[in-house]
Amino acid sequence: MLSLLVITVGAAGCSSGSGGATRITGGTTSFAGTTGTNGGSISRTGPGAPVTVLFVGNSFTYVNDLPGHTAAIARSLGNRVDVAMAAPAGYTWEQHAQDAHTRAKILERAWDFVVLQEQSQRPDWPAFQLRQSVIPFALELDQLARQERLESHSVFFETWGHRDGDRFNCAHFPETCSYEGMQRLLSATYAQIANRTEARLAPVGTAWREVRMRHPEIVLYAGDGIHPSRQGTYLAACVIYVTLFKKPVVGADNLGLPVSEAQVLQRAAQQTVFHR
Repeated sequence: MLSLLVITVGAAGCSSGSGGATRITGGTTSFAGTTGTNGGSISRTGPGAPVTVLFVGNSFTYVNDLPGHTAAIARSLGNRVDVAMAAPAGYTWEQHAQDAHTRAKILERAWDFVVLQEQSQRPDWPAFQLRQSVIPFALELDQLARQERLESHSVFFETWGHRDGDRFNCAHFPETCSYEGMQRLLSATYAQIANRTEARLAPVGTAWREVRMRHPEIVLYAGDGIHPSRQGTYLAACVIYVTLFKKPVVGADNLGLPVSEAQVLQRAAQQTVFHR
């Protein structure tokens, strides 16, 4: 049964990824007039210094450039941010923990925040598989993120359920057959890990559920029903902004989305984070 439950080929963040591309940035991307720095340990020295954020994930992170969206939203609200990304297609926390490039990227500088996003289906697995294949690597990456600087924060990026549920594991684990069931499991796993590590939780999946339920006219998914549309990425960026800065996101730049849609997504993100 174990070997059947772990078969997830063909979904986002799995071995097929999104076109099989690999995305690992070489340095930091700087916004609001700041300059990215490679190597060494740095820390913010004053209120005007940029906040540094490393995103560790896969296609859920690099499709539509989630780090860039987050930085642009922050910039529009008067915050300075340096972002970087380690996001090979289909990567799991287990692979990241064992990847020399990811480990070097995390240790490259004393990041203020390291945002950790797991493969899209693994967190909906049964408890015994979480204990074997998910939680140990979340703990390892969390420890690595804090190694250079005790004040660094890990942020666990709770992802969204697939539009029609986890069809790859449905036959073996019926609760994953529906979107609602899959989302409940994802949310519970990320909350468990964040509580255990005393890290921050970016409840993107929870906000996604609220928008999906209350505003079905806003299309959050790309055509595959798994990856995010531009609206989905914008929502994720808003949630991550509020989680990192603990500030309202209402009033941020709409980044080319219809103003009415952007306002809905901003409010959903803000309410989800502030009223958890």
